[in-house]
Amino acid sequence: MAYSSVYRKMTRVHDNPAENRLAKVMRRQPVQQRGAATVTAIVDACAALLNEHDYDDITTARIVELAGVPIGSFYQYFPDKRSVVHALALRGMEDYLAQVEELFADDGPAPDWREAIGQVVAVYLRMLVEVPGFGRVRFSDLLDGHRLDASIDQYELMAERLRELFCGRYEVRGSAPVMLTFRMAAQTADALFKLAERVAPDERQHVLETANGMILKMLAGVFDPE
Repeated sequence: MAYSSVYRKMTRVHDNPAENRLAKVMRRQPVQQRGAATVTAIVDACAALLNEHDYDDITTARIVELAGVPIGSFYQYFPDKRSVVHALALRGMEDYLAQVEELFADDGPAPDWREAIGQVVAVYLRMLVEVPGFGRVRFSDLLDGHRLDASIDQYELMAERLRELFCGRYEVRGSAPVMLTFRMAAQTADALFKLAERVAPDERQHVLETANGMILKMLAGVFDPE
């Protein structure tokens, strides 16, 4: 995939300039393919480093060394390493939502909403394994105790898009508050998925099954009749 295409994935759902979250964390955004390639290389390098090191052990010097870009190019687009991590979190959210949207773009018969939830969760769990840096950052505004930007709630953005997709396909028949329920489900699931990575291997499946049960129970209040 071309670098420019990769960069566009980071900004895909933020077409309204007033709502461009990426613009809030970057010093400036590239307008040419070369600049987009530089930004992508920086974010990719940050992702690779986060897979191996704690946040406090990562420096801008290590990022630019691995990215193969001059330090001046780094500061042309990012004010600090925190902004790069935040850009990585936004890119992870965009990648995740793009894959989820592909599920909903299928022209075949729509599965039961519970089955659709299982597919959405499967995408998330697969990305934890396959996508560099995704397991460390996800959609959180916190990393190793460091708050990235309190003004941007990744979970809210993700929950809003999931609400749009599910409510566009499935009838709301319950009385639970829809947007709040999706936010609760997103944050609860992510917390339990993080726990699943820290428990003993023979306990992991129990945590994942509990997470799935809680998600379904919450969203049943939206999609199942009372």
